[in-house]
Amino acid sequence: QIDGKETLIELCTLIMFTGSAQHAAVNFGQYTYYGYVPNAPCGLRRPPPTKKGADYQDLMNCLPGKHTSFLFISTVYILSQHSPDEIYIQQFPTERFTEHKVQRHIHRYKKVLDDITGDIEERNKTLDMPYRWLLPSCVPKSITI
Repeated sequence: QIDGKETLIELCTLIMFTGSAQHAAVNFGQYTYYGYVPNAPCGLRRPPPTKKGADYQDLMNCLPGKHTSFLFISTVYILSQHSPDEIYIQQFPTERFTEHKVQRHIHRYKKVLDDITGDIEERNKTLDMPYRWLLPSCVPKSITI
């Protein structure tokens, strides 16, 4: 039940976060992980080895075949791509927001996003595989499929 301004703010924040940052974090990195079938096979043809001493062929016999793997990788690749007309969280069509008060809030919001970008880029310098999915320039305002 929405019983006041604070509850409404909390609910709106949850909806916006789920449809933007959370979705970007979960969705756009999928191909990086799932594109290599042994990381997360879409199914197994037989139970995996349970005893030490299993070899490469034992593992390969468990993994899905080439056709199934191709379909899985293709699907994950397509789903993890950005739409060409994507609008990202740091973008604001200025013609829609002309009031001075709104412009001040947008400017402050963009400054926070710039700070977040700097923090992520700094952290990524120390990583072998940079995590870019939550850079504001990579987080769409909503889910587009």
